[in-house]
Amino acid sequence: MVHRDVISVTSRAQKVKVEPGAGTLLWILQRLSSYGLLLFLPIHLYFTYFTKLDTPALTFNGARETFRAFPLWYVLNEGLLLICALFHGLNGFRNVIYDWTTNSAVRHTVNFLLIVLGIAGAILGFWTLWALA
Repeated sequence: MVHRDVISVTSRAQKVKVEPGAGTLLWILQRLSSYGLLLFLPIHLYFTYFTKLDTPALTFNGARETFRAFPLWYVLNEGLLLICALFHGLNGFRNVIYDWTTNSAVRHTVNFLLIVLGIAGAILGFWTLWALA
């Protein structure tokens, strides 16, 4: 492990343990999730606002009708949008905290809380998709 001086929003440079390649995977996944958002969000908006069905699109019954009209595409798009949005938002928040502090206890606590929040959000999101079936 290498010790480097890191200048952050704190008042002075601090010694931080940096492993080679640490954070590279999360950086790549952050970029890939942004491309996923650019792809899946317009499709979501199309399903929500522009599909011409008999029921209004902004009710649960309207979403259910859209789901029944396009079951595979709807579940695939909404599931991938949920995964991309959760990862992108929570990892972005994690990056802000990592810029804010170099305290390893705070960073580990934030990582744990964000993982729990992400799992809970994914469970609730997929449970809602399951309810549409």
